Amino acid sequence: MSAKIKSEDSDGVRLLTITNPPRGYMDSIVCAELVEYFAAAVDDEEVKAIVFTGGVEGVFIRHYDVKEILAMGHAVRNAGSESGPAPPRSETPVYDLLDRMLACPKPLIAAINGTCMGGGCEFALGCDIRVASRGDYTIGLPEARLGIVPGLGGMQMLARVVGITRAKEMALRGRVIGPEESHRIGLVDELGDDAVATAMEIAKDLATLSPVALASIKQMAAQVASGETLEEGTLSAAENFLLTLTANGEAMKRMQRFVDEGEDILAR
Repeated sequence: MSAKIKSEDSDGVRLLTITNPPRGYMDSIVCAELVEYFAAAVDDEEVKAIVFTGGVEGVFIRHYDVKEILAMGHAVRNAGSESGPAPPRSETPVYDLLDRMLACPKPLIAAINGTCMGGGCEFALGCDIRVASRGDYTIGLPEARLGIVPGLGGMQMLARVVGITRAKEMALRGRVIGPEESHRIGLVDELGDDAVATAMEIAKDLATLSPVALASIKQMAAQVASGETLEEGTLSAAENFLLTLTANGEAMKRMQRFVDEGEDILAR
């Protein structure tokens, strides 16, 4: 068992708890282990949804380890012309992790149970749904205060969630906010007393739905975020609609049950 990641399964949901005491930082070791655990969850057919949360009290992921970023800066600044090109993106654990998350067909939920800044906030933005516990902690992208920018695409993902104007203002000022304001502006989708319990409830509900339909919805949402036109989107919707009808017969069974058992579309 990893010292950094704890894995638990419940009703088709895999809960991955990220811990790196005492501060709860994200670093290359945490990311490399997360890649392994995440890949295993994606490959497991019994896992229908994945929830991430933090294992250090009061912390989801505090932020990326600044000492590691500082060392990277020294290495880049001191590298000579013979050092060759930078490693491929896929060989850098944090980028490999994010790329895998963005390409994942299964629903991903961030159960934000404490401080979630910088790389931690970017990680949460890479999930499909963000649930936060009420409390006195902060969420956001403070990188500008260190003279750097969000390096995982946090600015770009935040803009797609809360709008470019608000995202730019927050990133420019390095402004972080509490969970209540995060919920108010749409950075957080759900707010409750226990983020993990709420996230697991949502994930277990998702686990009862068609994986083909959920994957298609994720794909269409990604295409919209990438600038798809309405005309392109309507064509994509038609293709995905036909896919859900023909993929494995699940949709036909669900619709027949709807017709036979009282026409309640919300029934499980």
